[in-house]
Amino acid sequence: MPLQPQSALNWDAAQTISAGTSREPLVPASPSPHWITWPVYFHNGVQAALPEIWVREAVYDRLITAAQSLPPQYRLVVLDGWRPKTVQNSLFEGMRCKLALQHPELPGCELDQRALLYAARASDDPARPSPHITGGAVDVALADADGRFLNMGSTFDEASERSWTAAPVAEGHEARRRCLLDAMLQAGFTNLPSEWWHFDYGNWVWAWYRNKASAIYGPAEIPAI
Repeated sequence: MPLQPQSALNWDAAQTISAGTSREPLVPASPSPHWITWPVYFHNGVQAALPEIWVREAVYDRLITAAQSLPPQYRLVVLDGWRPKTVQNSLFEGMRCKLALQHPELPGCELDQRALLYAARASDDPARPSPHITGGAVDVALADADGRFLNMGSTFDEASERSWTAAPVAEGHEARRRCLLDAMLQAGFTNLPSEWWHFDYGNWVWAWYRNKASAIYGPAEIPAI
């Protein structure tokens, strides 16, 4: 059975959800033997991107649960977690420019809406923070048992309909998406429907998809080193 599509994120929904206030710290993802850590934006040369991936403690624990539930032929790959505001702004503006080149006929307001399907505006507003700025959003993928990254039916951060989790893709790619989705959902995450790789726990996006009145996490900062 094909994956069932979910509703696109309603970005105005943050106004109806109480802000997260948890002081739970961010922790580094790389020490874990349960997954491959590959900080994608650092490796891609994005300015101010970090060589370490940081997530909230409870997100770390849930990633372990997800990784352990995968079939033995797969390994979890953690690509991104918490982001500095400067990186988030760069990603949104870069996505908007990419879409403007693909669709020069679109007015600015529609370009903004399309860009929001794949990148949030940078915000550390406690009531409406960008998901990754909370430390409660993670980008993940799958590798094989030898650590080779697997084709998931679209490239990471691809601004196309193929990136939607439930998009029609080749059968093998769909099976991998389903496996990743099932593992992450069972671990307590929610999925952003326009990005097969993006999952949330504890932030306002997670609260909206779980029909919760309050988020757990607001904006976060990495510990001083």
